[in-house]
Amino acid sequence: MKTLFLLLVIFLFLSCTNSNSNKKTENLTQIKVAAYNVEYSKNASATEIGKALKSYNFDVVCFSEAPGGNWTAEVGKVLGLNNIAVGKYSTAGHDDKYKTIASRTPLFDIEEVLMADTLHTATKAKTKIEDTEISIYSVHFPFGWRDQAHIDETTNKVQTFVNYLKERQSFELAVVAGDFNFIPINADSINMYHEMFINIGLDVSWKELGIDCTKHNTHNALVLEDNGNGEVIDHVMYNPEKMKVVDGQILEMEKHLSDHKPVWALLKVKH
Repeated sequence: MKTLFLLLVIFLFLSCTNSNSNKKTENLTQIKVAAYNVEYSKNASATEIGKALKSYNFDVVCFSEAPGGNWTAEVGKVLGLNNIAVGKYSTAGHDDKYKTIASRTPLFDIEEVLMADTLHTATKAKTKIEDTEISIYSVHFPFGWRDQAHIDETTNKVQTFVNYLKERQSFELAVVAGDFNFIPINADSINMYHEMFINIGLDVSWKELGIDCTKHNTHNALVLEDNGNGEVIDHVMYNPEKMKVVDGQILEMEKHLSDHKPVWALLKVKH
């Protein structure tokens, strides 16, 4: 009888220990991702931008319109994010408008994903957090506005990238962050580009956070009269079936350092 009782106690102890271990792992499998279009560091240096973001302790920052060369390494050094990926092609062929990634954890399998051509691309890198592999995409989408031909070209590029992501949704845990150049679907408007992502299982963090984008803005940060005009075009996207957003916001700075505002989301991997 004593032996049976002892075995029961050991079983309950091991079960409890295993349960606590699983909970601990789940709590640690999270990633705090930011996206920031820095307007080719026109209004602030890499060091100044790093200091402005440092207190938020991001795990990954996806920059768009970042200068080439050592710029991302310099801002990463200030942030303690010393693993760097710099895109191969500058957006729209302009000078110093690269998509880059700065990460706390090592980056590997770095590549440039073409959105039909080299004028618009996504810089991709993989990282591991608590043995969970995550694919990070730093993006800066085109904006079709001049005429129908330009709109059609933009649509083709966005669809090309969405198709690339769709092929990988069955095996890839993806976080897509940056300047998407579109306002997400809301009660007053439908956006076809946003719908493309929803159709493959990805969505913006604002929905789960309960943030009404029509009352905020991420673009024209330096124009005070545009504050809160609904121009939220910078996003963090993820698959809600695979990850849960537990925190996030649009950063309102006392003095903005770019024509865009940084955005961020804390994502927890579902087990």
